[in-house]
Amino acid sequence: MRPDDDHGHLRLDRAANVRDLGGIRFPGGATAPGRLLRGDALNGLTDADAERLAPLRTVVDFRTANEIETNGADRLPPGAEHVHLPVGGGDLKAFYDIVAEGDPERQRATFGGDRTERFMLAANRNFVAVDDERASFAEALRLVADAGRLPLLFHCTAGKDRTGWMAAIVLTILGVPRETIMADYLRSNHYHQRGRAKLLAFLRDTGQMKEPELLLPLLEQRPAYLEAAFAEADARYGSFAGFLADGLGADEALLAAVRAALTG
Repeated sequence: MRPDDDHGHLRLDRAANVRDLGGIRFPGGATAPGRLLRGDALNGLTDADAERLAPLRTVVDFRTANEIETNGADRLPPGAEHVHLPVGGGDLKAFYDIVAEGDPERQRATFGGDRTERFMLAANRNFVAVDDERASFAEALRLVADAGRLPLLFHCTAGKDRTGWMAAIVLTILGVPRETIMADYLRSNHYHQRGRAKLLAFLRDTGQMKEPELLLPLLEQRPAYLEAAFAEADARYGSFAGFLADGLGADEALLAAVRAALTG
């Protein structure tokens, strides 16, 4: 699974945002390559894509049951175990329905101003605030700590919000600086750039949206989104360490296991 760029990206035919989290620097070391990957949904993988991901032992899927039903189950390499740990990430069905209706006034009333950005901020805060969503991240962390489960790939649909928060949790545990974590988080914008442009053009050309750019806060990663999750962790638990201990149930033994599994 040798990456195709300096940021761990694996250039696949039918998944745009799969990245190896190896090689990320922190004081005193770097994450080990080939052990932990982040990605977007794997339901459309080609034979060549699946072959390239053949070393995977575990795939953690944060998508909801509705997302899987709508878009398809993951295509897994032989021998990889699928672990479903759903995280809502906000209810987008109403958004999709409004797009499909093609009513520009209703679309502007729903997505315009800062409404979509506020929706995304709330969704990111809920990764910390909602018990069921927090529990899914906690279970994913326990899987990451189990060296026998690696290489492990975790993903949602686009591999940016839910996946971005999971990556931020793990990288923070490893001591990666916050600015490096943010750079990794925002890098999804680059890998989705072509697909995002195609989607916006499609919505405009088919007449579904007169102003498809209204969806940009939903389609893009913005620093405020990740900052909202970190701020919610601090507000509810006093610090990120408190969030790990009391929010995710991660004791020192588990944290040490994560560090051992992903370094050295």
